[in-house]
Amino acid sequence: MAQTSLASLQHPTTPSPSPPLQPPATATSAQSTSLQSYHEQDTTFQRLTGQVVHARKCYKRLFFIDLRISEQEKLTVLFRSDDLRELLPQPLTDLELVSRWKRVKRGDRITLQVFAASEEESAKRDHAVFQATDFSVLESWPGDNPFPSEPALGLKEPMDSSLSSASKPSSSLSTSASSESSDHQEQIETDSWREYCKFWINSQKCLKKDCRMRHPTGQEYAEVQQMWVKERTQARRERSKLQDDPHSISSKVPHSQRAYIFCRWLVDKYGKEYLNSGSGVLDVAGGKGEISLFLTHMFGIRSTVVEPNVRRDKPYQRRNLMDVIQKQMDIEAGGDGNFYRKYAPVSPKLDQDADSSPGAPSAMADLGQNDNSALDLKERRRLKKQKMAQFVVPRLCSLLDDQFVVKHPGVLEKASIIIGMHPDQATEPIVTMALQHHKPFAVVPCCVFAHENPQRRLLGGGEVNATLDFIQYLMEKSDPYAKSSSPSRLTDVHKEFLPFDGMNIVVFRHHFIELKKVE
Repeated sequence: MAQTSLASLQHPTTPSPSPPLQPPATATSAQSTSLQSYHEQDTTFQRLTGQVVHARKCYKRLFFIDLRISEQEKLTVLFRSDDLRELLPQPLTDLELVSRWKRVKRGDRITLQVFAASEEESAKRDHAVFQATDFSVLESWPGDNPFPSEPALGLKEPMDSSLSSASKPSSSLSTSASSESSDHQEQIETDSWREYCKFWINSQKCLKKDCRMRHPTGQEYAEVQQMWVKERTQARRERSKLQDDPHSISSKVPHSQRAYIFCRWLVDKYGKEYLNSGSGVLDVAGGKGEISLFLTHMFGIRSTVVEPNVRRDKPYQRRNLMDVIQKQMDIEAGGDGNFYRKYAPVSPKLDQDADSSPGAPSAMADLGQNDNSALDLKERRRLKKQKMAQFVVPRLCSLLDDQFVVKHPGVLEKASIIIGMHPDQATEPIVTMALQHHKPFAVVPCCVFAHENPQRRLLGGGEVNATLDFIQYLMEKSDPYAKSSSPSRLTDVHKEFLPFDGMNIVVFRHHFIELKKVE
């Protein structure tokens, strides 16, 4: 099929030549081009060739690219998997959409077949908009320097007289705080949030030279940004609340405290005695070991981190986490959380012998039993350094796979439970290995990585694309030994909601009970 530019779609007799690969022009504007003749045709493909000058993912099922066809012409091409139009020339699945997005590189020269976008999308724009399902790269952007991306073509903006009079270009926003109006707060509360430029509010930068949104400065900017952040945070918390979550938004703790909440849930659900049995807890994809540090130094439970990446945490990170654990211990003991800052032990209780009782609470458990004011600075530093040396947990630099059992014999078999807090790609291996080795598990899934696992299917045949689909998929996994003639340890898989922001569903199995074979 012959390659055509935007101009050739309107005037087929005078095709426009394709420009060479080059940086974007310094002064370009969206051309208001009538595509009525194109939309009157049947929904057949047309071929376009141009340079990707802008790309953005709007949400999981839609992204767009701005394509420069010639020196003066640009257009928008949509890629979407949520188009419900009948007689669609070519549909696009969610997994295919993810694959296309990963191939998009700004500055590349591409060719693609396009068809008409929906009337709703066309009505939103003053420029040409098409839809496509795939593209081919003709020439990649050369060199190591990134392509200087152009601003997006954008959508239509209603021309409102009050908005136009209040709007100011970003270059003229150098007025001083003294010239600001005294009724800023009242004005901010009455003005629509749509009148403010979100890029300016976030970073005090706006790449759109003809932006018609408001760009506040001085005291008005500080007030608007504070209200903006507050509303955005609240909106994000409301969006993240799942339908069956029994915890109210106000009762949830911040996402940063999820490690403590998960550890507290483990202790309440399984008990310290069971978690400490065998070699203790196996914390898979534990990262810097926050979960294991909480379990070991706050609850006295042995825990081993399994993490393939070598982690070299900085001293201040360990100090901060140690302070968090000390503060939480003080709160649980009935204090105000600040007791540990006033007192410290005269000498650290070094667990007597780390080998004889590796799961015993560290010296931090003795917090506040003796006044440390009489100690000199040198002695306090020595004690603090000694206490920091205790603040560690065992680590295994390895993946949790079939080779793990060979490389580390006995570790998995002796573990009391396998856990994972937001373990990304390790979520399914945790469940699989736990089922194969008859171990209880508890995981808090987050990311799905559907493009890496297109073979996943629910029992009903549906694809596993969202986190809730992934949770259902994990709960539907069956014990591979359940159908054998040997006694089965299969128990039901359950889920519960934890009281913190974000993805807070824990999928778990209880202790396994040996079932006697019926004669």
